[in-house]
Amino acid sequence: MSRAVLLGLAAAMAVTGAAWAQTPAGAAKPPVAAPVATPPPGPAVALVDAPVGADARPFGFSRVVIRMPLGASFQSPHIGIFCIAAAGNKTWQVSGDSPQKPGPYQQVLREEMAPAGFKVDGDPDNVFETASSTSDIQLAAIITQVDMDYCQPRIGFGDVSIRGHGSLSVQWQVYSTIQKQVLAKIDTTGSAEFKEVTAGGLQALLLAAFRENVRKLSASKSFRDAVASTPSLPGDLAKPTPQTPIVLAGALAAKPRPVNEAVSAVVLILAGDSEGSGFLASSDGLVLTARHVVGDAKYVKIRWSDGAEGLGEVVRADKARDVALIKTDPRGHAPLRLRREPLQPGDAVFAVGAPLDPKFQSTVTRGVISAYRTFSGLNYIQSDATVNPGNSGGPLLDDKGEAIGATVGGYTVTGAPTNINLFIPVGDAMDFLSATPK
Repeated sequence: MSRAVLLGLAAAMAVTGAAWAQTPAGAAKPPVAAPVATPPPGPAVALVDAPVGADARPFGFSRVVIRMPLGASFQSPHIGIFCIAAAGNKTWQVSGDSPQKPGPYQQVLREEMAPAGFKVDGDPDNVFETASSTSDIQLAAIITQVDMDYCQPRIGFGDVSIRGHGSLSVQWQVYSTIQKQVLAKIDTTGSAEFKEVTAGGLQALLLAAFRENVRKLSASKSFRDAVASTPSLPGDLAKPTPQTPIVLAGALAAKPRPVNEAVSAVVLILAGDSEGSGFLASSDGLVLTARHVVGDAKYVKIRWSDGAEGLGEVVRADKARDVALIKTDPRGHAPLRLRREPLQPGDAVFAVGAPLDPKFQSTVTRGVISAYRTFSGLNYIQSDATVNPGNSGGPLLDDKGEAIGATVGGYTVTGAPTNINLFIPVGDAMDFLSATPK
């Protein structure tokens, strides 16, 4: 079934009794109770002034999705002059996040946010405006529960006017495009009641309940703090957090070697359902990798290029820089030589890892240094050396087999690689992990 827009087909759903669905992607969502008798409306939410001395930044709002459990009851419609005839409960039957057209929601958001001192990005009166929001703060609404108990007494005459009660539960997410992280998650529930028959049908009731959610959001301290905070600028380099130094024994004594020999120091890392790569950075078994490869795991499985396996313990990680150190038995393997000095754009480099599947462990791809980048205060090496999921944490080598970086990610277009891939400079990795070669 195609993903239909709830607002656009609200009246049709009430008449036909069609089933609609939404299944959370990868995680259980809060259960939705069957509609019950119309409860009294919730308390009004007082709007308060914006924080004194803090200018709230404009924010963009262009993403609304419905994320409800498959089979959840979300409508209890009645028809007829006396609202006695039940039209059958509707259940949600669409799998996955169901994107909604944001226009009607945006209008409500603007109307409620303005009195609270907030500015929603964009010009609502410019129908020709097609550019994306330029605000560094973006707001999204995830509707997690819908409960509509209503009557359409004149539906037999083609009149979709409605009376009844409706409520929505929304998880709001405030995202910083500069810091590339969610700054706040705020859960709200708002309800509305039409005691008299009201024009606009189900859409009007939905938007009235959404309006109450917006009012609660604007009164939330978490939201106000998030949009009033000062972001770190892209030009401000992030600083490592001071930690007790870790010594990379034997790193200074490591010798350059041909790339085909350097592959023996590259490992496959298995952490639960996650897999990635890493490389030996010390003679006593410290393996450097990407933090997102190990996640929150304390212990991981290490597989060497010769097939030998062992246990690894995550001894240090830095989530912001996305690097981690694992302690394991080196099994006689020599560490890679670590090179801080940058290469020049156009110089040859080699990426080593286990792309897509563990059976492709020790895959080597060749490319060049494309550029050096700084995103959100963090340095990256850009290269066209091909990498895929599974390469993360693996080394980027120069032509002498020296590690100059660790794979962190790449850009794709509709799932296809673009040869724009990013690597964490090995010097940055050591600095953020307080690891010192010796």
